[in-house]
Amino acid sequence: MSVKNRFYRIEFEGAVHWAQAAEPETDELYPSDNQLHLLSGDPLSGGEPNDRLVDRASVELLVPCTPTKIIGVARNFAAHAEERERAVPLEPLIFLKPLTTLTPTGAQIVNPSACEHLNYEGELAVVISKEGHLISEAASMNHVWGYTVINDVTARDIQNREEAFVRAKGYDTFAPVGPCVATGLDPLSLIVETHVNNELQQHGPLTQLVHPIPKLIAFISSIMTLYPGDIIATGTPKGMIPVRPGDTVDVSVAGIGRISNPVVAQEN
Repeated sequence: MSVKNRFYRIEFEGAVHWAQAAEPETDELYPSDNQLHLLSGDPLSGGEPNDRLVDRASVELLVPCTPTKIIGVARNFAAHAEERERAVPLEPLIFLKPLTTLTPTGAQIVNPSACEHLNYEGELAVVISKEGHLISEAASMNHVWGYTVINDVTARDIQNREEAFVRAKGYDTFAPVGPCVATGLDPLSLIVETHVNNELQQHGPLTQLVHPIPKLIAFISSIMTLYPGDIIATGTPKGMIPVRPGDTVDVSVAGIGRISNPVVAQEN
């Protein structure tokens, strides 16, 4: 298992920087990381901490990795498949979200005018550390940099009437990610939770995944090469309710943190 830390991408003094938690060891369930060490560059390319500390309150948090692709996994919690009245896939059922869906914590989720039934999907996301193709399950975890939190926002009414997921999953702002990439965690100890307007709607232990993380990495890498920073969203638990402009969706994983995004109507 890699050393525990939490890595951030931030905007500070008009420039984009990589940073890491100044005190990675903490008893906080949702680390506040009030101070961050700036790094010399991308930690996946050898960036190292320098002597400069910055206050988290003085920076803007960005999406904490730079993927070439976002791979989603559908119906990977059996209870979610049941509430969707869909079968549990025998093999991982994957889809892609465009990079234009990426948005950081705090930013707005835009409810498209074409969507009348908007859903959140709180998930744990795996972030890849190094290039890999045809990765075996046994070697899969050697390709994991760490974990972050993602909200796989979905235009459910559009998904229900179209065979492909592209439009329903692909609108701009439909992938809030953050606040950091946490390393050194045991994914089987993690639980993803989603709150809407401070009320708990989803609670999903990662032990309940139909297709566990090593299988997902092996399966996906047998189809497409994975690159550093790529995101695999591992699936969402049950607990779907519609969200509307004016609502706020919080997705959290203890040990990583929380992302919070307000829903707004599309301006026509």
